[in-house]
Amino acid sequence: MTNLAFRAALEQMEAWLGDPDWVPDPDALASWNASFQEALAAVEKDAGWETLRARAHAAGRELEHRVEQMTTDQKVRRTGLLALERGGRALRGYGSTMR
Repeated sequence: MTNLAFRAALEQMEAWLGDPDWVPDPDALASWNASFQEALAAVEKDAGWETLRARAHAAGRELEHRVEQMTTDQKVRRTGLLALERGGRALRGYGSTMR
């Protein structure tokens, strides 16, 4: 089957997405994407192609969902850190007037 490289790249992404603790690494994703794009360019659209295509689209949607969730989590953490920073500044300010 000429779709082995495509299937291998897809299975790698599915394995990453199957791990709830997986955190996308930009360098690993860039390397994976290069391999995936190369395999996609050479893919043979035979009888099993539609199944592979559907799996690839599902993995893409899941990756987008993960990235959105990570972005939301990052914003929440950043907001919390900024609140702590403001609170720390306020406490330092109160401390100077208490002495």
